[in-house]
Amino acid sequence: MAYRQERGDTLVEVLMAIVIISVVIVGAMTMMSRGLAAAQVAVEHSQVRMSVNGQIEMLRFARDSYVANPTDPSGLQWAAVIAGSNVTAITYDTSCNVTGGKQGFYMTKSGTQVTRTVYTPATPATVATPGTGMWIEAVLSPAGIQPAFVDLVIRACWQGSGAAGAQRTATAVRLYDSSR
Repeated sequence: MAYRQERGDTLVEVLMAIVIISVVIVGAMTMMSRGLAAAQVAVEHSQVRMSVNGQIEMLRFARDSYVANPTDPSGLQWAAVIAGSNVTAITYDTSCNVTGGKQGFYMTKSGTQVTRTVYTPATPATVATPGTGMWIEAVLSPAGIQPAFVDLVIRACWQGSGAAGAQRTATAVRLYDSSR
């Protein structure tokens, strides 16, 4: 009777093994879920950063067009930026809602022309794009400062899908304006 000397696993041992495996699986799933959320946040920030860089390039293009030819349609947009540059800080609450009645602007491109458009506050559901959760604020250098410059702050605010709560970013750019 060799069978009586062989012992199988008891019910308690089997249950403990199942509990340990379950804890390991749940821990791995939790870490994977957090990793995916962090990756989503990184993707959203990268997309917003690309849009911000596009806005900066359009602003530089408008400024350079104005310097080369003040009557160029894109150059006239730079003149509009200068004319509207007495903007004070735009405030927004924790839900990315713009408050205080201030207006920013954003740049769009059609063919080889850029256009300055007044920003109408709109909070996107996921990633900020120019005109929807992304705007530019411009402030002129004080009178008498040479060379004259314009400080441009490109702000983005959106409800991220990879993280709870509002996501925000701001980039400041100083463009010198030799025409003033």
